[in-house]
Amino acid sequence: MPHVLLLFLDGVGLGADDPAANPFAVAHTPTLDALAGGQKWLAGTPRTDTGRALFVPTDPRLGVPGRPQSATGQAAILTGRNVPAAIGEHYGPRPTPEIRAILNEDNLFKRVITGGGTAALINAFPPRFHAAVARGKRLPSANQQAALAAGLPLFTEREIYSGAAMSPDWTGQGWRDELGYPDTPLYTPAAAGALLADLSRQRTFTFFEHWASDVIGHRGPFERGVALLELFDAVLVGLLAAWEDARDTIVITSDHGNFEDLSTRTHTTNDVPTVVIGARRHVVADHLHDLTGITPGILRALELDS
Repeated sequence: MPHVLLLFLDGVGLGADDPAANPFAVAHTPTLDALAGGQKWLAGTPRTDTGRALFVPTDPRLGVPGRPQSATGQAAILTGRNVPAAIGEHYGPRPTPEIRAILNEDNLFKRVITGGGTAALINAFPPRFHAAVARGKRLPSANQQAALAAGLPLFTEREIYSGAAMSPDWTGQGWRDELGYPDTPLYTPAAAGALLADLSRQRTFTFFEHWASDVIGHRGPFERGVALLELFDAVLVGLLAAWEDARDTIVITSDHGNFEDLSTRTHTTNDVPTVVIGARRHVVADHLHDLTGITPGILRALELDS
């Protein structure tokens, strides 16, 4: 069975070519640019096939008034359903009981497993996160709820130490600086990308979520946004160098805009970028126009769409 890696970037839209508000307009990102045919990831960048990657501006609005939000956007990505329309609004950040019921009924993790494949959300979470969830003091995100609904564990610091899971900042620096683990593994950006590729080869479907982009979108500062994009670009260098395009597929996407316009602290109504990398990119993306197309496309790539 082929492999699919879904790289989820929280709160990343396609914004104006504005060097005062949009980190994409000024960051040095040759790898990201190459995935869009040498163009920056901006509102005017069209659907582009580079021969290795397909760049697709993707609608997160789904015909529902208001600003797209995390819970409904993530649920739409992972179910293929128009979740905002189903509940009558965009909602976030955490899923309501109605959204959780939709995720529990069916989602991409569950479809992969019932189809005979294997899956994991490869982020690791510290003990205090697990304790808060167990006490009912913290709701899992829609992404996390989808994995839990499929019977999958959420990884802990044990998997960080063993290299079986990753920090949401890719390199692991946050586990040392923010969580107080001075001896956890620390990776160069290229090595983090190579680890992503290695972990993806260990299962049918691998999901990785990065949420600092949304935090920066709400809080800034601009310079941190530029640094984040340049770090992601360097991670992709290692990932793409280790990737097997003929068989396996990378999908990069987001749930809503935010990060691309730091002149405001609210979400945007912009399209989000979806990038599909590998020989099966058209299998995933030829019918992709909005967030509901992600799950069906991945299932087709994995030959699990029947």
